[in-house]
Amino acid sequence: MHKTMSFVNSYFFYFSNGHFYYLITAMIYYLILILLLLTPVSANPLSLQEALEKAKSGNFQIKAEKEKVERAKSEKNEARARFMPTVSLSASVTRIDDPIYIDLNQIRSGMIGVHGAEAYQSYYNEYYKEFYNNFTASGMSEAEATARADAAGKQAGTNAQEKTESSLNEQLPSFEKQVQDDLFFNARLSVVWPIFTGLKILSAYDAAKENIDAKKAEFDMAQNTILMDVATKYFTLRLTEELIVLRETTKKNLEEHLDRSKKLEEGGQISKAERLRAEVALAEAEDALSDAKRDESLARMVLASLLQTDTNLVAVTPVDVPVQMRSKDEYKQLALEKHPGLRQLQTERKRSKNAISAARADYFPTVALFGYKELYTKDLTILEPEWAIGAKVQMDLFKGGDTRAKVSHAKSLDRSLASLEKQTMENISLLAEKKWRELEHAQSRLESLNKTKELAEESLRSQKMAYESGLATSLDVVDAELALLRLKMADLKAHYDAVIAWLGLLEISGEVSDAGIILEKK
Repeated sequence: MHKTMSFVNSYFFYFSNGHFYYLITAMIYYLILILLLLTPVSANPLSLQEALEKAKSGNFQIKAEKEKVERAKSEKNEARARFMPTVSLSASVTRIDDPIYIDLNQIRSGMIGVHGAEAYQSYYNEYYKEFYNNFTASGMSEAEATARADAAGKQAGTNAQEKTESSLNEQLPSFEKQVQDDLFFNARLSVVWPIFTGLKILSAYDAAKENIDAKKAEFDMAQNTILMDVATKYFTLRLTEELIVLRETTKKNLEEHLDRSKKLEEGGQISKAERLRAEVALAEAEDALSDAKRDESLARMVLASLLQTDTNLVAVTPVDVPVQMRSKDEYKQLALEKHPGLRQLQTERKRSKNAISAARADYFPTVALFGYKELYTKDLTILEPEWAIGAKVQMDLFKGGDTRAKVSHAKSLDRSLASLEKQTMENISLLAEKKWRELEHAQSRLESLNKTKELAEESLRSQKMAYESGLATSLDVVDAELALLRLKMADLKAHYDAVIAWLGLLEISGEVSDAGIILEKK
């Protein structure tokens, strides 16, 4: 009774300290974990074409290459914009040290002086003549009359000149004018339109168009390589799945063989050593099956990583090549026409020719139309128009040989690309030949293995019957079983080699993305 009460008191003390909540939480957690472990994980069947489509839509490198194509399209739009006029709006506020004046007071002084000289001459002539006549009429001598008349004319001319200049100086305003304040504002709308640049703009636009094709070829090249890797990893997974089936079949056959051996041992028909040989063979088969499952798990993880998906997938497309295929010459011709790398080189050659034209453009003048309209005219000086239009021609007469060096460099690049294109064509032809021979070799191995496999199956059947009759040993049956397994594995490997060689032909002809569709049609 005392022990019971002690337990109850401990129980209530445990839960009174808040441990009840943590206990319930732990129980729920472990219950969920057990349910998850007991729930079967369903595998998702995946065909080759589905794997390729997943890679095209989800692979990060393919997405990055696709963005390069979009960037090239933007660059083409940028190059096309150079054909259009440039319209710009500008405004500024300026502060200078002092206002600007135009001082024409020297002209004003000259004008007053001219009028004063005219008045002087007019009055001089008038008074000289009048006094000269009066003096000569009064009997004064010629010399004295001339001297006294000259003095009177000068006095009258001087008085008239001073009066005229004083009057004009009062009447005429100052000829000094402020043309620019020390703080002024400008707002202008300008248009510039190059109408001839020596084909420089046109060459740049053509180069931008060719750059799109180059980036598309580069994208196809990258996608082709990635899809080839996906297809290879896919058939590697499929091969490991087939190998597991073979290993499981062999294990099952060896289990049956061990059961028969035990019964024969109990009946005294075979020795204990025969039964032990069967047990050893079964243990080795189980180890081989475990290794095959590990290989299959790794292959599945690699493929799932490429496809950016989970590992619950099963490859369902058989490891086999289509029955109807193109001939070797057709594959070679198709590779020369559609190989992405070769298309990229050919596009780069077109761009190099445009680069030659662009370099030669420096030999020609640049002609542009321009115009502008002042939107704020209040602060304009008297020397500045409110609007203007015109044409401008500019030609570089001497640049130190820079233009000739650019043309030479562009031509050298074109020759280099031409040589590289020819070498690439030869390499593609050789690669097509190599892949075709690998395919033929794998197919010839398949034909040979098919005949050998019939013999191995018959040999296994005979050894089993002889073992039952006591005419063969357990080792004979195991050797026959393993020999048949090796042949089946070699047959799978030959199928794998054949399909990889066939995919190689599709890769150089730019058709890996349709491999699954082609296999589905066979």
